[in-house]
Amino acid sequence: MPNSDSNIPQAYENESLHQVAEKFLESSREHLNIVNDEGQVVGKITSRSLMLALAKNINPNTLVKTLVKEQIEMTNIDNHQDIPLVNDSNVLNAILEASSDGVLISDNKGNITYVNSAYEQITGLKKEQMIGQNLQKLLDEKLFNIAASLIVLEDGKPVSIMHNYITGKNALTTASPIYNEQGEIIGVFNNTRNISGLAMLRNELVGTNNHIPQHYFNTSQDVIQQQLLSQGFVFKSKIMMRLLELASKAAHYDSTVLIYGESGSGKEVLAKFIHQQSPRREGPFVKLNCAAIPDELFESELFGYEPGSFTGAKREGKLGMLELANQGTILLDEVSELSLAAQSKLLRAIQEREVFRVGASEVTKLNVRIIAASNKKLAEEVEQGNFREDLFFRLNIVPIEIPPLRERKEDIAALVSYFLEKLNELYKKEVIITPEVMKVMINYSWPGNVRELQNLIEYLFVINADDQIGMEQLPPKLLADHAYEDYIQKGEKSNEKLNYLLDNFEKNIIIATLKNHSSMRQAAIDLGINVSTLSRKMKKYGIEA
Repeated sequence: MPNSDSNIPQAYENESLHQVAEKFLESSREHLNIVNDEGQVVGKITSRSLMLALAKNINPNTLVKTLVKEQIEMTNIDNHQDIPLVNDSNVLNAILEASSDGVLISDNKGNITYVNSAYEQITGLKKEQMIGQNLQKLLDEKLFNIAASLIVLEDGKPVSIMHNYITGKNALTTASPIYNEQGEIIGVFNNTRNISGLAMLRNELVGTNNHIPQHYFNTSQDVIQQQLLSQGFVFKSKIMMRLLELASKAAHYDSTVLIYGESGSGKEVLAKFIHQQSPRREGPFVKLNCAAIPDELFESELFGYEPGSFTGAKREGKLGMLELANQGTILLDEVSELSLAAQSKLLRAIQEREVFRVGASEVTKLNVRIIAASNKKLAEEVEQGNFREDLFFRLNIVPIEIPPLRERKEDIAALVSYFLEKLNELYKKEVIITPEVMKVMINYSWPGNVRELQNLIEYLFVINADDQIGMEQLPPKLLADHAYEDYIQKGEKSNEKLNYLLDNFEKNIIIATLKNHSSMRQAAIDLGINVSTLSRKMKKYGIEA
């Protein structure tokens, strides 16, 4: 029986290294099983090995089974013996040059050691402008406005960023640390994929009338990400990818979706994504903020009314929100805020798929997809008697919970880059953000989630004077979080007295706040103290006005 693992992509020992490299790029796996002509697994080849072979010259047509032992580790899975290999030289330059993804490799000091041609095409920069240069120097010269590799060197873990380049290309950059045998970071591997044309390609393929299997469209992560990016929904974390794959599947059915998430987490954006993925995409998308409608106006707003049905009614009558959403989708936002009486009326409309306009004698049939959203757990609201159990079961067919931003820190850098690039594009500027500020943002708790992050980026963009957002421009609340995290990380290693730490922290907060305001009065208001107290503290710490 063949000893193959069906869950791991396979590389055949008689395939060329170029063919195997393409499999790595397509599968995003850490390693591939090597299979012989009988279908038996005889070893494995790792992606790390390919990266470590960068400096060698190996013909890309070299077969896997003849690859150099010193260059690429191929370990026998059964007895853990190295497979004998024959000397040759340098595959990776040729392999990486053949890749359509941009590749940049730097050492552990941030010095660029390798750039392929695809990276030149995506970024608009020449190899000679980059190779041998330090990434921080390129940031200072504004050839880059963010360097994912520097963030990796700072934090010691992979990071992904969405980025718009001067070429007009939109790309997803993933930077990962390269380790030596002692577990030390010796460099960073940066893979940049141009995703600008994915949505356009999808539309062209759909328009050809060829019999292309639908799953190529429905399950393509790149296409999903590109569509979400166009709507301002940016992410990189695996938990969000799984969530959005579920949303994409649910979109093809009329089942009710119930979206949970804290305020500012993107519930409306997700609802719009579901609508755009659904067969109802040509129909209307209507949002109803349930928390904003007084109980006495609920029926007339949701169901509509006939002409002259009550005092103050429009002469011509009015269509209700459900009718406006006919053949499309309605989002019932903050549905938990409806009164029990309003919930009863909504339940009947959902069950019967029809409504009575206020003042009407006949029903109006509906064909509407229902999506509900709430920042409260409806099951808990049911237990507390605030929400009808029967309505809860009607809405809770496909529950989707958006995790708060503090639980998916991998997405923060991508969001920062996205919002900053949108502002740069709108105002024709080239504002960049320093790695130190990015680190603070990644570690901040973001109680207001994505909305708070977006507002902060716009604030920093507006007050920025020198096209670089630095630590001195951050508001006190972020610096407070940063100081606390820094203190916790030091732990018992710090011999400083508590009073000294508190004084030093307060001093830095005051300095940062004064830089953000043109007057002491405004700074005092921001700090929540009066001017005389601020003046006294400035004198204490030797801070000049």
